[in-house]
Amino acid sequence: MKVAIFGAGVAGLSAAIELVDRGHSVEIYEKRKILGGKVSVWKDSDGDSIESGLHIVFGGYAQLQKYLTKIGAENNYLWKDHALIYAEPDGKQSFFRKANLPSPWAEVVGGLQADFLTMWDKISLIKGLYPALAGNEEYFRSQDNMTYAEWHRLMGASEHSLEKLWRAIALAMNFIEPNVISARPMITIFKYFGTDYAATKFGFFRKNPGESMIEPMRHYIQSHGGRIFVDARLSRLELESDGSVKSAMFSDGQKIEADAYISALPVHSLKKVLPASWLSHDYFLNLHQFTGSPVANCQLWFDRKITDTDNLMFSQGTVFATFADVSITCPDDFQKGDGTANGGSVMSLVLAPAHQLLDLPNDVIIRLVMKDIHDRFPLSRDAKLLKSTIVKIPQSVYKAVPDVDKYRPDQTSPIGNFFLAGDYTDQHYLASMEGAALSGKLAAEKLVSKLCN
Repeated sequence: MKVAIFGAGVAGLSAAIELVDRGHSVEIYEKRKILGGKVSVWKDSDGDSIESGLHIVFGGYAQLQKYLTKIGAENNYLWKDHALIYAEPDGKQSFFRKANLPSPWAEVVGGLQADFLTMWDKISLIKGLYPALAGNEEYFRSQDNMTYAEWHRLMGASEHSLEKLWRAIALAMNFIEPNVISARPMITIFKYFGTDYAATKFGFFRKNPGESMIEPMRHYIQSHGGRIFVDARLSRLELESDGSVKSAMFSDGQKIEADAYISALPVHSLKKVLPASWLSHDYFLNLHQFTGSPVANCQLWFDRKITDTDNLMFSQGTVFATFADVSITCPDDFQKGDGTANGGSVMSLVLAPAHQLLDLPNDVIIRLVMKDIHDRFPLSRDAKLLKSTIVKIPQSVYKAVPDVDKYRPDQTSPIGNFFLAGDYTDQHYLASMEGAALSGKLAAEKLVSKLCN
């Protein structure tokens, strides 16, 4: 069977891996010159790796890790110290370390030892978060009618812990504030991470996501007979009389036909090419409930080290929510001799919330970022900034606001030979690389089950 996949992000590549393993003919069409979608990386004219975002592997990313092992990339990432590290003013750091106990006691004891939480914070969190730790999927979905901030207060958890601890988590997860994000994804994460000791481990790619993960995925697919086309922007779908897909047309006039089609496009891109007749189905009409979260990624090259932390870091009250010195966390890239790097720090920072930043000139954004860098890292005050880059993404992962979760579509559409993949589709994880990998797997499995049996 010939399958055409639109989009070469983690979801599309995962679906392709599943299908080539089953012996099907697979063709992937990517509108850009590079693969990877939201985790794409490219080299600029200086030879520096420019990342679309700071992407890490969590211990709980079980499906993604299976794919990394399958494609021979299981050694392409490194686990870091099991801790949440918060950067504080003047170079101080606060820690939330898991105790060496089974979950959830590892988290409870770790929380009691966290030095940036007051005793009332700790007591209120233990009491308030119990419903999440004890909850099931039905409970999580039932809480999608309120924001996380509302749920947090309803459970009696403290305001200080909301601002100090959970705001950074919400911004890191969906790039939106606790008073915007739905309670559903936040408490789902509490359950996953609070009942599985290894789930919260952070793993950094040895190089970058492009070379350490996307390139091995590409190689695996092509070595198993799959074909990948870049600069291939889908413009419309042509239909049979029964409404199924007959062919796909691209912006350059190319036309292709396949037995089945998978859209692994971002939901905002998919909405632009949906045939008007399909909107009679609530399944497709409901896709218009989704909007993307804006985010920006900033990279800064310094002439000296400004930190020695080999891990993901969080920050509250700064332009950036999560960040890392990738010259330390990624030992096979961003090193002396790699482009601009001269042995100094290379900071990769996720700027969120970003809706007020996207229209600002890059030099203004850099000034705002540097102000916060100088506040958090005293060594940066005497360091020379060698280079800075900003990557703006107006619509990244779907915005997980209240009452949207119920619209997440199944991978099987009402159209006989058309399927969806993407982290916005219905799978038990959330908007993430793991969610994308799971969606690709499910789309391929459901396609095969429907059309090959």
